[in-house]
Amino acid sequence: MSEHSHESIGRSQLRRLETLTDCVYALALVTVMRWLPLPEESVVVGEEHWMLELFAEFSGNLVAALIGLVFIIMYWLRSNQLSAHLERTDKMHTVFSILSVAAVVLLLYVVRVSAEVAAPARRSGESLAVFLIGAMGAAAWWHARRKGLVRAGISSEEASGVQLEAYTEPIVALITLPFAYVGEIVWNVAWLAYIPVAALLRRRSLRKAESDRP
Repeated sequence: MSEHSHESIGRSQLRRLETLTDCVYALALVTVMRWLPLPEESVVVGEEHWMLELFAEFSGNLVAALIGLVFIIMYWLRSNQLSAHLERTDKMHTVFSILSVAAVVLLLYVVRVSAEVAAPARRSGESLAVFLIGAMGAAAWWHARRKGLVRAGISSEEASGVQLEAYTEPIVALITLPFAYVGEIVWNVAWLAYIPVAALLRRRSLRKAESDRP
């Protein structure tokens, strides 16, 4: 197979991967909206239901739906940003990308059952899911750069910025994992490790860029 044909197949596979990813996020959005309560689920019988009363009765469902919606928007935007920097894909990059999207679905599952499981299990589940999302996304980006799948117009600064964001999240999620078993406040505070971790990775990236200059 010629190089031109190989690149053409890679671009076609990238479009199919983007379509698959969009479909998964669309289905996830529909699923999250289905978490909203229905009148027949209410324990109040014999009278008409008011919307605010229904939401107050199932406030946990409403909070879970809002959190799920935030995650869907955030990770879809990130997925869109990463794919915009790609020229094509290959089998390994596709595998990493699909695994990252699957981890997003896992995160939504953890959010959905959060009110029905022990708090440490919910916190550790969220940390683990976020780690898997970031780790698979970082692996996909690392593979794309190593195999030359990134579009030609991207600058080294842009590539480094994407890599910095891709690597920071899984590292921070891994840091928060043991704190999930300590307590809610400590676990939430542990996410602030994003600031020093991002600063350290940025400094490392700048030092590497300086050393690579002639």
